Amino acid sequence: MCKILRWYFEVAIAVDGLEGFNKLRADNFDAVVSDVEMPNLSGLQLTAKIRQDREYSELPIILVTTLASAEDKRRGAEAGANPYLTKGDFDRKILIETLKRLI
Repeated sequence: MCKILRWYFEVAIAVDGLEGFNKLRADNFDAVVSDVEMPNLSGLQLTAKIRQDREYSELPIILVTTLASAEDKRRGAEAGANPYLTKGDFDRKILIETLKRLI
């Protein structure tokens, strides 16, 4: 006998980092996936702001961006991102596997 499990994600979309942060505060989320380059609150600023709140210390934060230098990746890690995925290497399957691993 075999049981097939599928992952389904309910996604909330924000137009910028500030809206994303406000949505996070207003609801319960299992993870945050964010671009780095956004208006009002960049993905790095959003990540750092989330990490300042103890309630979100274990919340997975995945940054997905075109910024792929070692310095960019270091800044993502310092802000508190779990993985830092670059769009050049991006594959939806990688994102889903990363989410499965972190949630």
